[in-house]
Amino acid sequence: MNNISDLTLNEAKKFLKKIGDKEGAREIKQIIKEDPEKAEMLVSETMDRQFNQVWKIKEHAYGFLDVENEKDGKIPIVNALTMDADKSLKGKRINIRIGNIYVERYPGFFGGEHEILFEFKAKHAPEGSAEDETIQYTQKYTLRNKGGGGKSGLSIMKGLRVPNNGIDFYLNTIYLSNENEEKFLRFLENGIFTSGLELIPGANPVLKQVTGYASGITQYLIDEKKSKIIQEIGLGFDFAGNTEVASLKNGTYVAAQAPRQMLSWSDWYYDMDSSLIQPYDDSLDRLPYNHITFVVSKHEEEND
Repeated sequence: MNNISDLTLNEAKKFLKKIGDKEGAREIKQIIKEDPEKAEMLVSETMDRQFNQVWKIKEHAYGFLDVENEKDGKIPIVNALTMDADKSLKGKRINIRIGNIYVERYPGFFGGEHEILFEFKAKHAPEGSAEDETIQYTQKYTLRNKGGGGKSGLSIMKGLRVPNNGIDFYLNTIYLSNENEEKFLRFLENGIFTSGLELIPGANPVLKQVTGYASGITQYLIDEKKSKIIQEIGLGFDFAGNTEVASLKNGTYVAAQAPRQMLSWSDWYYDMDSSLIQPYDDSLDRLPYNHITFVVSKHEEEND
C-alpha cells in the first residue's frame, strides 16, 4: 500500500480529485502546468511554497510528557528518542491506549469527515513461549480537519507482555475510500475493534481470530489499491538507547507528523487545563501538525 507522500504529482492529482480534495488537486495541477517535468516528482519532494500540506511530510518527531517537572499546569515535553528507558518493564505486562488525536490537515474534502483506519503492530512475549509473536490490530476513526474525533482514550492493547528487546510498536493511519465500502466500514464498528485487544492468557479466546481479521483487512486494502497511508509512525519502544527509536517507559508519548529539524520539543508544553500542546511563547493556539498521543501504563490484574 502506498504512502500518499510517495505518489507522483500526477498520481496525487488523480487521487485527490477522486476523494473530493479539489483544493489539493488544483494546487498540484498548477505546479504541473508551470513545469510539466514535475509531473513525476514525488509529493514529499515539493517545496512548501508550491504545495504546503502537512500530510505530505513522511517524517515524525516523537516526544514524551515529562510529568515529574510539571509546573503551574504546564507539562514539559522531552525528546522520546534520547531519554532513558525503564528496563524494569522487560517481561512485564503493559497497556497501550490512544490519548488524543489532532488533525491539522488530512487529504480529502476540507470541511468533511475522514474515515481513517488505524493499523497497529507490536511484539508480544507470550507466557511460556521462547518466541515473540507479532500482534496486529485495527480500529476505525472518523476525524475532521482542525480537530480530531469523538474517540479518545481508547484501549489498543491490554496486558501486552514486553519482550526483552522491546515491542517494535508501529501505527499506520490509512485513508479509507468510501466507494462501495459501507459494509466494510460497519464491520469495523464491531465491538472487537473498539474495546482493545486483550492479551491475558485465557481472557481472549478469539485473539488469533481478531489478529487474523486485522491482517486480512490490510491485505484487502492493498489488493483494492483504493486506500493510502497518511502517517507511518514507528515508535519502536525498546531499551537499547537507539536515538532513532523511542525508549519504553510508563507515560504519554506524542507522535507529530513534522520534520524533526523544525520541531524542538523544548519550545512546547502540554497544557493540563486545555489538553492541548502549546508553545511557551504563546505564538500559536496549539501544535500545528497532525499528531497523536499514546499512553503506556502498567497492566493491573482485575480481581473477580
